[in-house]
Amino acid sequence: MAFSDGAGALCSRVGVTALLLAGTALGCRSLTDDSAQPALPGWDPERAEVIRWRADDPAFCQDKALEASGLAAADGRLYVAAEKYARLLVMDAAPDPEARVVRLALPPHVELEGVALSQRELLLCDEAHAAVYQVSLESVREAAADDGARPDRRLPVRELKLRGVTVRGGKIGFEGIEVDPRTGDVLLLLERSSAPGGGCVSTLFRLRRLDDSLVLRGRPVNIELEDCAWRLTGLAWWGSTLIGLRSQFPGERYEVVTIDQLTGDATVVLDLTETLRSLRLQGWGNNVEGIAFADDGALWLVSDNAVTGVIDDPRPAPAQELTLLVRVPAGG
Repeated sequence: MAFSDGAGALCSRVGVTALLLAGTALGCRSLTDDSAQPALPGWDPERAEVIRWRADDPAFCQDKALEASGLAAADGRLYVAAEKYARLLVMDAAPDPEARVVRLALPPHVELEGVALSQRELLLCDEAHAAVYQVSLESVREAAADDGARPDRRLPVRELKLRGVTVRGGKIGFEGIEVDPRTGDVLLLLERSSAPGGGCVSTLFRLRRLDDSLVLRGRPVNIELEDCAWRLTGLAWWGSTLIGLRSQFPGERYEVVTIDQLTGDATVVLDLTETLRSLRLQGWGNNVEGIAFADDGALWLVSDNAVTGVIDDPRPAPAQELTLLVRVPAGG
């Protein structure tokens, strides 16, 4: 289905939800281990929806170079990281959301790639500095409800020191972060690195919280990649099942996988390749990097829509492709 309203309508007061036509096949199974995982819901890509948001700051609408990579969902809200602008976009997980733009007191030239939530905190991973930051979830929600009364407010952020993790900041680094709902451990994802003997792997670090530090717990787990064009770009939980987003470039292939946290084995449960390829033809950036599940079981995805270097401007410039936010309903 072609979109005729163009980028200019993305910040209008009338939101639009467009149904996608996609012939993608869906596979689904539960993990079989001692914890007797519940079955995953069946996500139907033929019912996938593109969600268009409006924003309280027009510079953070979908026609700007947001490079949105991190996505989290909880209590009916979505939290989207504008990668290079030290901002969070907070919006309802709904067909016609308004994005409240929350500023964070972060170091210059951050690259926010992942967002995770616990009961009281929001965690962000920064690829450029190989760092993890913590901000009060209550303060984020208060700032999002502020309705623009304090537009220059920057929320204080604390960096958590990493112990036992030797990853340098750079262009290929930390790409995802999650909090284990059972243990409170933090899972940190390195998108891709060379493997002994050739090839590439993604790596999962399990860290325990100790005061203002995150300390490596056990040995990192490598997730084998078919070749070095593949990578893992995001993490999410469905119950106690760890879900990952795996993509390939060039080739534009996209898979949702379950991840065995002991062995690193990844199993495809949803292929979104055809759906996301079709959207690029309609002007959407399909470099999907963020993944999350809403309370109703819907799968949400957000795209990095630009390729930029070091950023010094306070607001994003216009982009050639639109930032893509997709909802895939659970069930048929």
